[in-house]
Amino acid sequence: MTKHAMGFLAGVIMLIAGAVLFFVFHDIETPIIGLRQAGLVIAVLGVVEIVATAWSKIAAKS
Repeated sequence: MTKHAMGFLAGVIMLIAGAVLFFVFHDIETPIIGLRQAGLVIAVLGVVEIVATAWSKIAAKS
C-alpha cells in the first residue's frame, strides 16, 4: 500500500470511529470528556487527515 493510500485509510477509519462514538455512545460520560465530544474530535481529525492526504496526492502529481 502506498503512503497516500495508508493516509486515506487512516482518515476513513478515524472518521468511522468518531461517528460511532458520537452516535452510539452519546450518553456515556468519562471523568474528563464525554465520548460524544471525543467522537466529534476524532471524526474532525479524520476529515483533516483525508483532506491533507488528498492535497498531498494532488501536489505530488504536479
